Amino acid sequence: MTVDDAVRQPLRRAALLAAVLVAAGLLVGGFFVFRGQRAPEQGARLAADVFLTRLAAGNIAGAYDQLCNETRDRVEREDFVAGIGGRPAVTSYKIDGVVATGEADATVTAALVDPAGAVTPYELRVTDDRGTWRVCGNPLDAG
Repeated sequence: MTVDDAVRQPLRRAALLAAVLVAAGLLVGGFFVFRGQRAPEQGARLAADVFLTRLAAGNIAGAYDQLCNETRDRVEREDFVAGIGGRPAVTSYKIDGVVATGEADATVTAALVDPAGAVTPYELRVTDDRGTWRVCGNPLDAG
């Protein structure tokens, strides 16, 4: 092994390590950039899914827990349970679409199916409420 080879080998390793670190950094950075751009849609869809799943399971009080703080300040649990309980039950649903209306807001459209098979369109405003996506607005109104 010559002196030149002894110097070149650590330089090659350092260059290879630097290239691997740059590539890894680009992958991780790209993931977080992409994730950040999709966060409103993903968070809103998940919040609406949990809310509607609880309604379909007959867990109306649990659905109330999915409401944002602003809505829970306006609508008491008992009023929500009575209001939803006075409507045809939701036996199933399908989320039709999610549209981000801002970094922390989105609109979710869904189709609710009652026990008779009737389908009712439903629109939910979903917002990031202190780090947790929740249904907001007036969930007693079918959009």
